[in-house]
Amino acid sequence: MNGEGTQQSPEEQQLAVAAKKGVEVDLAVEVVILLVGGVFFLLYGLLLFPIITGVLPYSVDTARGLFLVLVALQIITMGKTPFGDLRRSWIVVILGIALMIVGTLGILFPGYLTLLVRVLTGASLVVGGLAGLLQLFISEDKAKTWMHASQILRRLTFAAGFVYVMEILAGITVIPAMISDVTLNLLAAVLLVIFGLSLFYLAWCIQKATSLYRTVEIKSVTGE
Repeated sequence: MNGEGTQQSPEEQQLAVAAKKGVEVDLAVEVVILLVGGVFFLLYGLLLFPIITGVLPYSVDTARGLFLVLVALQIITMGKTPFGDLRRSWIVVILGIALMIVGTLGILFPGYLTLLVRVLTGASLVVGGLAGLLQLFISEDKAKTWMHASQILRRLTFAAGFVYVMEILAGITVIPAMISDVTLNLLAAVLLVIFGLSLFYLAWCIQKATSLYRTVEIKSVTGE
């Protein structure tokens, strides 16, 4: 009767406190960036269909410039560059800022930096996808370990690999001049939609894995 039978574990106590304060979503920065990228590419791909038919106006430089801004944010916040994951040094930060400047200028002044924005966008996607794919399967602490671990890490391996392949394919479609070949644009639209959805799935896998292993770590610390 003194509450011994209903004593809460540390985890349950934390959940009770969180419930009283209100539910707060704990998302890693990488997950947030992936969600933003997923929204961008999904909308981009879906809107390309009415754009191709001439229903909506379209600025290629603006779309590509916005993508470069997203890449720059990823570089600055996490050190994830098109050449792989790097330590977030001042050189990496300056690289991100320079890319953000080019992307912003492409958004504000479409038509003046068309070639530069196109090349940077295509290179960021193709090189980034290739570098990510190599790191995923060569690094000892990634696919080689994940495939022999839990189910969620195996899903994470598949999701990451699929995203990198789609990233390469999406990059190949933006290097040629768009809105000149209907078949190419339809292919690009489909690839961008799939790419956006795959980013959502990768974000879910990362969030699930992060939450799972954080819980395991808490349990090991509390001795449960």
